[in-house]
Amino acid sequence: MRTARQTGPFIRHCPCSPDTVSCGYYNIDLLQGCPFDCSYCILQAYLQDPEPLLFDNLDDLRSELEGYRDQAYMRLGTGELADSLAFDPRTGQSLHILQLFKDFPGMVFEFKTKSTAVDHLLNVSTVPRNVVVSWSLNPDPLCRREEHGAPELSARLNAMAAVAERGYRVGIHFDPMIAVPAWKAWYPALVDEILDRIPENRLAWWSLGTLRFPPSLREIILSRSGSCLFSGELIRGYDGKYRYFRPLRRQMYRTVLDGIRRRVSDAVPVYLCMEDHRMWADVFPGETVTEAGINEALHRAAMR
Repeated sequence: MRTARQTGPFIRHCPCSPDTVSCGYYNIDLLQGCPFDCSYCILQAYLQDPEPLLFDNLDDLRSELEGYRDQAYMRLGTGELADSLAFDPRTGQSLHILQLFKDFPGMVFEFKTKSTAVDHLLNVSTVPRNVVVSWSLNPDPLCRREEHGAPELSARLNAMAAVAERGYRVGIHFDPMIAVPAWKAWYPALVDEILDRIPENRLAWWSLGTLRFPPSLREIILSRSGSCLFSGELIRGYDGKYRYFRPLRRQMYRTVLDGIRRRVSDAVPVYLCMEDHRMWADVFPGETVTEAGINEALHRAAMR
């Protein structure tokens, strides 16, 4: 693993495709690279050097955070350019983050991961109220087929249950949902499997997003043998990315949302990732959707 000084800003507003609804999230770029080899991962096209890169000037991150201290409902996290915890046994970075965000109690920080490397989180003396630990999940057959090198689903669920029992709130990300023929059975079953392990009062939020990728990733995916990412028909969408047809995306979201709402109340926000106002209106009819409103709801849910 290489180390370097971050010469640009650590904190960036999460990039959204044109015309999509933002949730008001900010990314913190502390690390680049991932040990996992998910077939759909954008890092295959984005990062040119496969060796992980760790930025070590955390004092500069603290200074940047000071500039956001007065911003209402600030939510930040790692996990865009790297898995938040996969390298943590080597770096111990989570311990620095936990200590740092004690000094910013009004901000919500999110670890976003597919890993099971939660020992540092479990062994702290006090669990910060403003830290959420989130997992990216797919049904077990898809984990095995598309998320190469990542821990199997059962191991992730065990780690999630341990973190929830320790006192953290956890987030769930079904993103990307993949339209294989069995999706109607697999995703609702996964909802139940999660909720059989995690009580509602430990859930922060739940995001839903369907498979999408830029043209630069298409040939990379096609070159991978055994992938089922092209099981559903994909078209170039309004943002130039390949996506499923709108009616299929809407059906997937509604089906999973119904499964979630059968088990948990509206106290746990469910939101869409990288979708436009029209899709939000189809999935959440009658609701007024704004970036500020989504951000506030997610922040309040994490801190409740």
